[in-house]
Amino acid sequence: MNKNLIIASVVIVIALLVIAGFYIFSNNSTGLDYDNSMMTEEEIISGDNMSDESTVMEESRYIEYSPEKFAQASNKKRVYFFHASWCPTCKVANEEFSANPNGIPEDIVLFKTDYDTETELKRKFGITYQHTFVFVDENGKEIKKWNGGGLAELVQNTR
Repeated sequence: MNKNLIIASVVIVIALLVIAGFYIFSNNSTGLDYDNSMMTEEEIISGDNMSDESTVMEESRYIEYSPEKFAQASNKKRVYFFHASWCPTCKVANEEFSANPNGIPEDIVLFKTDYDTETELKRKFGITYQHTFVFVDENGKEIKKWNGGGLAELVQNTR
């Protein structure tokens, strides 16, 4: 067999294995959708279990980013978590924060900030890839920025 043909075959097999591995790793194999709310569709439509905004802010430590929610957290330390639904390490961090929101200190609100849609915030803080955290002051100015990690790193970097 031709030496070049053998090398090309090996390269193709390796490429296929890498692609298959990425596909398997990046898909949520548990069948759980961590981006969905804990409320049922009926509760959302009927308004059951809805509380006023201030109560939500007091109880929620890990929430979807919106400018309104960010402004309501004025008495808390605020941290952006730039994530992407397709990012494997973001999924792990999201699962940790979602499973243990009370592990986030009471004086911190962690804003799950979509890496793909929040282009203005990415530009403002110089975010070049997902799974980046930005701790900001009351004026929205960067205090500290770090990449990767979960709950332990959040606590360590906001003290």
